[in-house]
Amino acid sequence: MTAHSVSTVRRLAPSLAALALAGSAAMAEEPPLPPPRPSMLTTPAKPAAPPQPPAPPAPAAPNAEPDSTCLAKLIADGATAAAAAAPASVGACGVETPVRLISITAEGEGVSLPDHPLLACEFAAVLADYVRLIVAPLGQSALHAKVVAIETGPGYDCRTQNRITGAKISAHAKGLAVDFMAITLADKRRILVERQSSAEEASYFRAIRTAACGWFTTVLGPGSDAFHANHMHVDIELHGPNASYRICQ
Repeated sequence: MTAHSVSTVRRLAPSLAALALAGSAAMAEEPPLPPPRPSMLTTPAKPAAPPQPPAPPAPAAPNAEPDSTCLAKLIADGATAAAAAAPASVGACGVETPVRLISITAEGEGVSLPDHPLLACEFAAVLADYVRLIVAPLGQSALHAKVVAIETGPGYDCRTQNRITGAKISAHAKGLAVDFMAITLADKRRILVERQSSAEEASYFRAIRTAACGWFTTVLGPGSDAFHANHMHVDIELHGPNASYRICQ
């Protein structure tokens, strides 16, 4: 996917979120289902020009130093983050430009990440944008309360996909993924990804899940498969020999 295509999809993601939020009212009594894959995510902005995939990131060295430019921009954009030591290299596991992401400023307030996930800085920047532009604003408009915390799990985890022996290495093993488990609001409501307790909470979750497909290359949540029944996995790992498609389920 070209940089232009990714930029286009990200610009359209708030519109996708608004449409999902409005259209889900009639389905509010039903359990959340995987959103349909938006057509624009598979259609290049310029059909005549075939997509030119970005080169995959080089494997991280065991003692790779954090990218000061990426970290500085992350902090300038309102995140609280710190350079982190690279985890010990084990097989294909490793994090390029590792950072600890502690909080993200959104809607004028800090959104805490209490798990302080260890992430590759490039992924931390994408995640921060998604929280700032989608998760927090929609929480305020749909649920009439500020988002104050998001439970994400540890981020980096040296393991295979779904912890299956012999499976492909997970995006978590490169610091390119987190698992949304729950979102806490200023009024003390805690919205579980596994299940929501009201129609408006279900509508909110559908909206942020649909919009996530504009920010990440993989979105898997309840209804995708048994492995993602209680969380929403998001990552920016490249897929396929040409890195030209996304998984949005």
